[in-house]
Amino acid sequence: MKNKIVSKKITENGITLISLIVTIIVLLILASVSIAMLTGENGILTQAQNAKKETEQAKKDEMSELDNIESLINEYTGDVNIPQVTDENPGQLEQENETTFVINSIEDLVVFSYNVRTGNKYEGQTVKLGLNLDFKSDKSYVDPDRTDYAIYGYDGNLKQLLTTSEGFIPIGSQDETNCFYGTFDGNNNVICSLYENIDRNENVRGGLFSVIYGEIKNLGLINTNIIIKGLEVVVGGLTARSCNNIYNCYVSGSIDVIGSSWIVVGGICGAERADNVSIEKCYNLAKLTCKNIHVGTENEADISCGGVVAQLEGENLLINKCFNNGNFIIEGGDNAVTIGGICSASKTINSGIIKNCYNTGEINVTNNMFNGHIGGIISASRLKEISNCYNKGRIIANIKNGRIGGILGVNISTNIIENVYNSGKIQIKSEYVSFLGGIIGEFSNNVSTNIEEAYNMGSLEVENASVYKGGSISATNLPIFNNCYYLKGTYSVGVGEGSSTGVTELDDISKFPSVLEVVNGENAFMEDINNINGGYPILKMEN
Repeated sequence: MKNKIVSKKITENGITLISLIVTIIVLLILASVSIAMLTGENGILTQAQNAKKETEQAKKDEMSELDNIESLINEYTGDVNIPQVTDENPGQLEQENETTFVINSIEDLVVFSYNVRTGNKYEGQTVKLGLNLDFKSDKSYVDPDRTDYAIYGYDGNLKQLLTTSEGFIPIGSQDETNCFYGTFDGNNNVICSLYENIDRNENVRGGLFSVIYGEIKNLGLINTNIIIKGLEVVVGGLTARSCNNIYNCYVSGSIDVIGSSWIVVGGICGAERADNVSIEKCYNLAKLTCKNIHVGTENEADISCGGVVAQLEGENLLINKCFNNGNFIIEGGDNAVTIGGICSASKTINSGIIKNCYNTGEINVTNNMFNGHIGGIISASRLKEISNCYNKGRIIANIKNGRIGGILGVNISTNIIENVYNSGKIQIKSEYVSFLGGIIGEFSNNVSTNIEEAYNMGSLEVENASVYKGGSISATNLPIFNNCYYLKGTYSVGVGEGSSTGVTELDDISKFPSVLEVVNGENAFMEDINNINGGYPILKMEN
């Protein structure tokens, strides 16, 4: 029995020992597996290290991608490619033939500006833009860091001075003695990031050109940033003053002006002052901000601002197939403010025609001390004709003695107004406003005018104002109407303080003829089949 017990214990101990050995072996196997899992080629530690490396590489790749994106931003503006210039003679315009010169770099543009300022008029010659240029891109310079251009007005690092400080010096002298007389052909190229920042206690002319007697065509200015402070300030994206045609041009960005005397600002041109010239196929996308800080009764100060052009000063002028989408912020002026979506004012009786134009930019005017004229197309008109035009932009006014209309603020002598409509809301925030109209604010007395095929859908909101107001026209001396419409409830009375045949008020939009049917007398409009204008008719040029 005793031997059996001892044998059993030995057996049990043997089993226990074997179990222990097996357990140890299993643990070692597990340990080796764990170590392998941790340190092997696919181990956790190895994977963690790889993940760390991959993360670091991803960060590097991301930074590289951001650098690439930044580079792309520098190289492209919108869909515009900025190529690397290959100008072998920077600062010397390449001569294509006896009368044609080509700008192939920022250096060329700088020297061209200097040449004009110092007396080279390029009369009878054409200066072309050879490629897209961007003041902020190194690619547009042969040497962006050059410091040898002091003679041209840039004493220091060229690119830095063009993109900071006062920026680009406009083409043409400030006193208007030396101006460009040739043809400037953008050649369907663009100039990006034009920057001007001028603060002087004197009269200032700002824009790509200060004053030009030659023609400008086929040119775009993108991301323009013009900031001007002075006494009498005249500014346009392309030119402060023009005495010739402007064709197929556009401006985007911003124009900010502060003046203490007269302010004249246009998205394309400040003032067009020649006879028998035109501004055609031009548009403005730039935001226009004007502030007049003049105080006192002497040297009364005005603000004149237009989306395309501020003032028309010549005779027989034409604005055709133009539009404005830039917003206006206007403040100050202790004499008169004239603001128009396309044009501010025409200064000569029977001075010209505006046709096939539209405005979608918002006009916001405040703090005027005396007179304010605002129109969705033109503020104060002495034109022969306004036709085939519409306004969609909202008008917000806090001004004294205002004449405000969806198309025209005050008609001084315009003979024909036809095929026009307004869908923009007019909001009045002043008790002093006098004359409001969905189409025209006020007519001067003794004006013989026909208003035909006019349609207003825009509403009027008035806060504490005592006004003459009408859906199509507000006037004390009524013109002749034909086929004009407005919706009841949008305005308190149909035609100012009186009544007139030819103006129809309806209480339900479904009772109206279509807008297209009313305003398409010259077949200039078409249906908004792609809903780019809220379903209202668009001009055929928009399609």
